[in-house]
Amino acid sequence: MREQASRVRPTDPALAVEDVACRFGRVLALDGVSLEVRPGEVMALLGDSGCGKSTLLRIVAGLERPTRGRVLLDGHLVAGPGVAVPPEARGVGLMFQDYALFPHLTVAENIRFGLAGRPPAAREAADSLLDQVGLSARADSYPQTLSGGEQQRVALVRALAPGPRLLLLDEPFSNLDRRMRDRVREDTVALLRRTGTTALLVTHDPEEALAVASRIALMRRGRLVQVGTGEALYRRPASLFAARFLADAVEIPARVASGRAETPLGPVAAPGFAEGAAVRVCLRPEAVGVGPRGRGRDAQVLRRVFVGSATLLLLRVPGLAQPLRARISGTESCGPGDAVGLTLLEQAVLVLAEEDEGSSLEELQTEARPAARRSSH
Repeated sequence: MREQASRVRPTDPALAVEDVACRFGRVLALDGVSLEVRPGEVMALLGDSGCGKSTLLRIVAGLERPTRGRVLLDGHLVAGPGVAVPPEARGVGLMFQDYALFPHLTVAENIRFGLAGRPPAAREAADSLLDQVGLSARADSYPQTLSGGEQQRVALVRALAPGPRLLLLDEPFSNLDRRMRDRVREDTVALLRRTGTTALLVTHDPEEALAVASRIALMRRGRLVQVGTGEALYRRPASLFAARFLADAVEIPARVASGRAETPLGPVAAPGFAEGAAVRVCLRPEAVGVGPRGRGRDAQVLRRVFVGSATLLLLRVPGLAQPLRARISGTESCGPGDAVGLTLLEQAVLVLAEEDEGSSLEELQTEARPAARRSSH
């Protein structure tokens, strides 16, 4: 595999997944997935439990075989009709959420476990990585004496030490508390970028995907829904499902008339929709401007919530069945019971095609659970 890697063309993606399907008995875990990861890129596979993201990761690693399709690493076929390169010959690093450190080995021994037969320079590189994550002083410690964040960093260094062509991470931060998770996540991304490592990260957390990945591949029911930068998925979701997954919003059912959709807060542009089309106008907090009463549509403040960098207002709006949320700077003095005026910031309003009831996240999660148990994601 290393010999093959030396003949990689500059145009080859680090990973190419072509029309991959995977079936476990009657369960279709993956259905026609095609995806490319560029060299040096950190990509996130995002989706609910049971959507197929971990199954795809295991197929790329060689731990599962696809029912259909091909997988190429640096332009070389590793899985496909008649081809099944074993995991140890793929040059792929793996990191799981339980870290899988050997309790009877020290930190240094855990990291060097996969370096048997490698030249001394490989061990020196591993020691350098340990120093980069600030754990060189713990080289002789055992895993059970380390904090969760330290164990995570040891697992990362162990996965990077052999110099994998691709690093696969399956929910690697899920066992950490929020404060530790944010810090370790930032350190991990910095190390991946510093070493130029291509990585594919599985996560169910949209915030994590947005923070970590240069691009996100959103999955649903074994298929890819949308692939793009985090900003593109957030600001220009391709579907109502994608919009719901990336962030909460108040949804207003509407019909398109003369290129616009009418809402209790006024009409909004709905380009590209046929006359009479059923749509959902999605209002996230940043899409609503709050001002004095009489400026825009009238509303009443139900609740004021301080969240640190901003303040959220929960608002009752005539004609809306559910309260609307708006984000303000925190300097405004309005509070519960006060009357305010609302305007829409059209550049932040999403108008998306109506989907059937089965597209709601709650129902998708209910559908996904049996599949998740059978297919381990």
